[in-house]
Amino acid sequence: MTDGVIVMDKPAGMTSFQLVRAVRRRLGVKKAGHTGTLDPMATGVLPVCLGKATKIVQFLMAGRKVYHGSLKLGAATDTYDSEGSITMEKPIPYNVDGKVIRETCRKLTGSILQAPPPFSAAKHHGVPLHRLARRGIIVKKEPRPVNVHTFHVIDVRLPQVDFAVQCSGGTYIRSLVHELGMMLGCCAHMTGLRRICSSPFDTSRALTLEVLDRILARNGILDVLVTMDRALDHIPSLIIGEETASRLRRGQAVAAAAIAGSGKERLAVQADIPFVRLLKKSDCRDDGKPDYELVAVSRWPLECASSSPDCIRTIRVWQEENALPSRHSSLDAGGPYEDLTAAGL
Repeated sequence: MTDGVIVMDKPAGMTSFQLVRAVRRRLGVKKAGHTGTLDPMATGVLPVCLGKATKIVQFLMAGRKVYHGSLKLGAATDTYDSEGSITMEKPIPYNVDGKVIRETCRKLTGSILQAPPPFSAAKHHGVPLHRLARRGIIVKKEPRPVNVHTFHVIDVRLPQVDFAVQCSGGTYIRSLVHELGMMLGCCAHMTGLRRICSSPFDTSRALTLEVLDRILARNGILDVLVTMDRALDHIPSLIIGEETASRLRRGQAVAAAAIAGSGKERLAVQADIPFVRLLKKSDCRDDGKPDYELVAVSRWPLECASSSPDCIRTIRVWQEENALPSRHSSLDAGGPYEDLTAAGL
């Protein structure tokens, strides 16, 4: 069984599900899943979890996403992108220039409420919205909070605008573009999109299907397979004792105070990584520094069980025989987005 994560570079014209199916067939695995849908027209980073790694999908889906894209002002479409039918056309106001567009983009950053586009993979009673929309049934879903960390304008060649977005998982860039057009008073739709980062992975390790085929031909899959422990390294961690680890693994109640301890003050709260890894010290390495093993993952801030409000509720627990070796990483050292922020993304 191949257990781990393959980081793929999705081509335009293929759905995320089709790419996952293609990877699964090539590797001969029964279970596979991706960590966040990309629209068919979009390209870029799509991590695919294989085998036992499908159990960590939810922890990767919440990570920050970074996109480069393009939009066109002056027309709105039913799909919010260039693949849809035009529903409205408006001339670009004479005062809309690069400065105005940049200022408006800044107004769409921070914690905002966003509804999925009518044509999207979001579901209504188990049915994807895009299927209902193609039958003429438009369902308006309740807006939900997302975090848009940055919305930068890269270039303006009216009516075309190139942009970059850093955001939390679950953010619809098409909806962001649609809202920008409405705020500018001239409508807009997305004309291109590439995901360059799906935390903790970026395009530097993303493989096309053609490259994957060449790797498989020389039996080199282990060279590109990201193990589960490495895939979770970006999630901040707290160190717990042997007794606490044993209680968690036996399914017994553990007081929240026993988990947080002194580490609580050091752990930065980051809205798009709403989890914390609970690690215990394992055997020492040759250099004398302690190794750690992953015991459990809980939500951060720590959630308490409804039946016992003073005790934490874990999302997943790894028994000792299945424990993953792990690296302790609080968020003191900046995190995986430092370089992107410095680059103005």
